[in-house]
Amino acid sequence: MAHPDLDELLNALYGAAREMLAKHGEFFPFGACTDVNGEVALVGGHTGDERPPSQEVIDVITAGLKDRAGKGEIKAAGICFDASVIPPGESRKVDAICARLEHSNGESALVFLPYRKSWFGRTKYGRLFAKQGGHDIFVGGSA
Repeated sequence: MAHPDLDELLNALYGAAREMLAKHGEFFPFGACTDVNGEVALVGGHTGDERPPSQEVIDVITAGLKDRAGKGEIKAAGICFDASVIPPGESRKVDAICARLEHSNGESALVFLPYRKSWFGRTKYGRLFAKQGGHDIFVGGSA
């Protein structure tokens, strides 16, 4: 990550996702943001359903973060969700923790951490990889 705010968000998101995978074997999408004072906070999204589709939760979180970004309350944001992806150099899809990160300065990234569950309930993690992300929260990509 080029910007330290995005590194902090990534650490917060991956820490929480890994903890949920260890405790529950799964996780619902959730987010995090960095306010203008540099404080990182985790955020969730509630649709009213007990087990809503992941995309609905992602949409609720995105809307909330976009609103806060538009008001100038946050300078970076990320959404974390479970994804299926083909890592570089491989040919099969694997499960991965995906962090979709954005900064008010226009930087964005999709960062993937592949994982697999072992027979004894442990989770083994692969190599982290990233690609360019989009702009869903900080539309326009400028501070």
